[in-house]
Amino acid sequence: MHASTTEMPKLAAYDVILVNSSGGKDSQAMLDEVCTLAEAAGVLDRITVLHCALGHVEWPGTSELARKQAEHYGVRYEQRHREQGLLLDQVRHRGRWPSASARYCTSDQKRGPARKLITQLVTELGNLGRPARVLSCMGLRAEESRARLKEARLSRDEAASSGRRTVDTWLPIHHWTETQVWQRIHASGVPYHPAYDQGMTRLSCSLCVLASRADLVRAAQLRPELATEHADLEAEIGHRFRNDLSMAEIITAAEQAATAEPSEETATIELGQGQLWWPRFERQSDRYGTVFLLTGPDAEDYVSFENAPIGQPGRLVAVVVETRRSGHCGDIARSLAPVTPSVGEEITLGAGTLFTDTDADLGVPTAVGLTPDDNRDTDWLDPRALYRCHNQTVRLELRIRSHTNKRARDTTSRAA
Repeated sequence: MHASTTEMPKLAAYDVILVNSSGGKDSQAMLDEVCTLAEAAGVLDRITVLHCALGHVEWPGTSELARKQAEHYGVRYEQRHREQGLLLDQVRHRGRWPSASARYCTSDQKRGPARKLITQLVTELGNLGRPARVLSCMGLRAEESRARLKEARLSRDEAASSGRRTVDTWLPIHHWTETQVWQRIHASGVPYHPAYDQGMTRLSCSLCVLASRADLVRAAQLRPELATEHADLEAEIGHRFRNDLSMAEIITAAEQAATAEPSEETATIELGQGQLWWPRFERQSDRYGTVFLLTGPDAEDYVSFENAPIGQPGRLVAVVVETRRSGHCGDIARSLAPVTPSVGEEITLGAGTLFTDTDADLGVPTAVGLTPDDNRDTDWLDPRALYRCHNQTVRLELRIRSHTNKRARDTTSRAA
């Protein structure tokens, strides 16, 4: 699981090794990797962990956790923040929320304070008679987005470099899967943030403009007062939290989900097994509403969903049986690209009420999907989850819960 030798920096060649930590899972796994390699190279004492604090918009306890993680490895910990004001102050001043194309939150709240710390650390080195060598480590992973897929694992940061220092950026876990990240965290025994066990898939700002809809809705459930503060600011500046999703809509969805919160899952209905795809129009329309399964020697036969329990509420889950590389171009507008999951991984595609679509030529239902409870027009299924499953052989299951129709309990429906 260690970083490969391809684009692997020689840690002993650097005077300062800066590990940028958000306190999230990727930062945590990356810290373990860097410290393991640095200790083997005899340069553990050159590591400084930096957490750029975001104030009350980040998950409670994040700063304290980042400090504890650094202390576990016996390395220096520094915490910084934007001196001109934290994120919501900056949003109010600008009159606009950050976006994928204008990520001033990253540049101002994280990159700026990090560069100031680099200046301090280089000054502490004294006169070396040469430019100091700085390695800035980040926990970005290729499978997170198409943009991150294209990132070089080791590169020169010209903007941060100067006559006094050269700064290289290293992505130690760029090639890791999410499964590998969690394996490393569990093996390390170092505590992780409890927000993950409460249903979050990422840990940055609690309500991040780049988060999935599911994460935003869950965060609004867990931190309703913060969501209300965001909604009030959204109304004040007259700018939607996201072009496709306002904070007011997120709060409504969170409230609706809370009132319909199901109890324990009690049954699994197997819908079929095959290579997972979805109709082209689902991506073109942004609905992302149905998927289909292909089987047979040449993967040309459709799995039929004639026995699927239409109208049954539940979660649609893809259990990975066999993996292969997908040739899909991805969704460029969303910076999503296919990634290869691990065998045995369970990927939740969405939640709602099950329906099927019938193929006009075959006369049988060959596509299955879930109608969401909030009547939204897009993202009926989670696009990020779909691109983890594309062209993978999966067992498609409907997971139902105890409050739902009793007729579906303890039954198993296999596609013909």
